[in-house]
Amino acid sequence: MNDVNLAPDLIDRTGEALQRLAGVVDLEHLPFLALAAVPVLIWLWIFFRHKRENKLVTLFVFLAGMLAVLPIFIFQHEITRIESGLENLFMNVALVTALTGLWVGFYEETSKMWIVKLTGKKFFRDIDDAIILSITVALGFAFIENVLYFYSIWNNPAIEESMRWFYVTFRSIGSMLLHIIASGIFGYYFGIACFAKPVLVDRLSEGKRFIFTKWIHRILHLKSETVFREEKIFEGLMIAASIHAAFDFLMCMSQHFTDSGNSGVARIWLLMAVPFLIGGFFWLTYLLDKKEGHKTYCEVEQPDVLDRECKVREAKSAKA
Repeated sequence: MNDVNLAPDLIDRTGEALQRLAGVVDLEHLPFLALAAVPVLIWLWIFFRHKRENKLVTLFVFLAGMLAVLPIFIFQHEITRIESGLENLFMNVALVTALTGLWVGFYEETSKMWIVKLTGKKFFRDIDDAIILSITVALGFAFIENVLYFYSIWNNPAIEESMRWFYVTFRSIGSMLLHIIASGIFGYYFGIACFAKPVLVDRLSEGKRFIFTKWIHRILHLKSETVFREEKIFEGLMIAASIHAAFDFLMCMSQHFTDSGNSGVARIWLLMAVPFLIGGFFWLTYLLDKKEGHKTYCEVEQPDVLDRECKVREAKSAKA
């Protein structure tokens, strides 16, 4: 995203960020809004063609996803400063690139996560809904990101026209797919978190053991479903951020060798992103096809499920 001068005061920063977001829909950006809308509509069709989601809900969540760029705008200066600090701290290009990718990936996925938590949860009927609506948030975020990116490259005289269309195609397929995969996988874990208690009951009935969850439950005296819920949200966020970071690492390494004049090595790094994205897409479709994701969960009215499980096992041991 383009650099922005942020005022030291948070209120001023927020005001500037809102103005910048509003500026995306002005006449100057209109051609790029249309250009960025095409891949969004295609991706929405791909994921929604077999779904019967409410169109107004989908539009609302998509617009909310566009707001996920605001924290990026507000704290752009801090993001850039941390990236510069990493470059000064470490001399190894690969290490700096990996750490920067992890930081940016975590920051962007956290921003999208909060939008999902604030807007999407009330519309979830099952885990599958959480995945689809998380993808919708990602598309809203990527839409704004692409409008600004397309505007930037088209106004850069150093970039040839053929390369501009290459960047547009790559962003429309590669970068948007990355956002879809990362947010969709997070959506699966967030969906589990939304139905933590019944999912926990189901999995315990299947014989699965939750040693870490039980340990935290007993030490901190938190409800088991609360521990399980936060555990799944954290797990989903870490996986999403790691996927984002890995993709950014491949892209930045490719750019590094391009800038160094070694186009052959740069192409190798770029091509490595293809199997990475294909693998991520198959992982996401696997999660969408899981029977667990289509099951409608009801609230379980019973004492803490892990305490109940322990009592059942203790009773069985006593009888033996």
